[in-house]
Amino acid sequence: MNVLGRLLVGVIIGLQVSCLKDKPKVSPPAPVQPTIVEKKLDLTTEKDVRTFRLRLSDEPETLDWNLAHTMNESYLLMNLGEGLVSYDESLRIVPALAERWTVSPDGKTYKFYLRPGVKWSDGVSLKAQDFVYSWKRLLSPVTAASYAYALFDVIGAKKFYSGELKDFDQVGIKAIGDSVLEVRLNKPVAHWIHLPTFWVTFPLRKDVVEKHGASWPKPGRMVSIGPFQLLSHDIGSKMVLERNPLYYGDRGNLERVEYFIVKDDTTALRLYENGKLDFISDISTVNLKKLIGRKDLKRFPYLKTGYLGFSVNQYPASSVHFRRAIAMAIDSTKIQDILYGGQSVAHSFIPPRMMAHSNKIGLPFNVKEAKKELQKESLNLSRVQKISLLTTNVDKSLLLAQFIQNELKKNLNLEVQIKPFDNRTFRSQLDLHAFPLFFGSWGADYPDPDNFMSIFTSEAGNNRFSWKNKEYDKLVLKARYSLKRRDREKLYLEAQKILIEKDAVIVPLFYEPHLALVKPHVKGFELNPMNYLLLRKVNVKVQ
Repeated sequence: MNVLGRLLVGVIIGLQVSCLKDKPKVSPPAPVQPTIVEKKLDLTTEKDVRTFRLRLSDEPETLDWNLAHTMNESYLLMNLGEGLVSYDESLRIVPALAERWTVSPDGKTYKFYLRPGVKWSDGVSLKAQDFVYSWKRLLSPVTAASYAYALFDVIGAKKFYSGELKDFDQVGIKAIGDSVLEVRLNKPVAHWIHLPTFWVTFPLRKDVVEKHGASWPKPGRMVSIGPFQLLSHDIGSKMVLERNPLYYGDRGNLERVEYFIVKDDTTALRLYENGKLDFISDISTVNLKKLIGRKDLKRFPYLKTGYLGFSVNQYPASSVHFRRAIAMAIDSTKIQDILYGGQSVAHSFIPPRMMAHSNKIGLPFNVKEAKKELQKESLNLSRVQKISLLTTNVDKSLLLAQFIQNELKKNLNLEVQIKPFDNRTFRSQLDLHAFPLFFGSWGADYPDPDNFMSIFTSEAGNNRFSWKNKEYDKLVLKARYSLKRRDREKLYLEAQKILIEKDAVIVPLFYEPHLALVKPHVKGFELNPMNYLLLRKVNVKVQ
């Protein structure tokens, strides 16, 4: 799970997908500006209501689950919605909105049989057509969703997204009556059953989107299928979810979930210590150093890799020799002593506990060889070279940036200019490919190597590197369509060598667990390795 998005995503959600047929692809209009006035943080909580309170580090970019792509949004959407299938505690696929499913002998056709009696929060019955509409909208070229490529293995999906195919009836997504969703793939895909767990595939009501347009995800307009529904949203301040009385499944005693938008890490910690918050993550490095050893500091496994990335269209990062030099001039073993978050040195992009993870991948720290790479590019080492590094302005990123700055100055006499921005601006700059170096991280959306490796393919909406390599694409696609674990692992290892060693598109820096503070009165709390915050099992005592 998860961490990137589109600069213009807010502009297209009001367009009606049903009207897309036979229309040419058009440029989207200017972004729709919020109509709600930003308010001062309101920390009041209704008494005698079983409430769970947590911090969001920034305003979510969208609550439109076809478009969402960050963890801030995930913390909300995984409690507002649900997919056809879900995970148990061991990350095994289990029924959710689909009570069962079948797979054809050739592995290319899935049929999902919806759970009977499931209703949306407004009392309308869930239908297979709600999935068809959602997936059509996700694939629409007008929607321009970052995760549209997740469905490209479906027959006709890629052509529909590109605009080559106008008739969605020719795409392999079909409702059979109201209770069966049929999905037909081009080829069998070993990990495909994981995709319907992901929020971008959650069902969506056509009548709701067409009635409200761009404002459908707002309170009083959004309808939910998950354990909670959206009660209120004060921009920049607070969001409140309340119990969905029509949710079909079992759950704990929570009646309300309050999300407080607190950008400053120290302020968030103070609110937690004063009993105003029950859970905080994204703890600053400075504060984390003081918290080590506390009983309420919980450690959760996390399938995540932090890395230094290159925009290969920006000089001097356009040179493979320059990129290789940078990779070999950074001693990443020092990072775990800087951040205090339980980080470990990363070698492969695929993290531990996942197929095709390896400690034998990567360019070794070797200053002598790094300088040789620069000489191949004829860079004058007697003169300081300047290069910009894009990062967020949170303390962990700034510490990392300063570390990289020092390493490259000391080892290559390169001057790194740190360019820190707030999260929203950082992401827009990523989309513009405006800087040659940037910090990034990728957390799993589903526990399969394809989720990590596919973001670097030429047509991926999450490719922020301006890098294309046909050999790499072929390896990743071949691994996707292989049903043998050993063959897949071998192909992913080969692809990583191209990505990390031969072309040096990224420099893996660290893996890390998820450290979070959780109040003792909170029981049944679950934060799985994709960083999915699932509150349906939580029980709290009234404070």
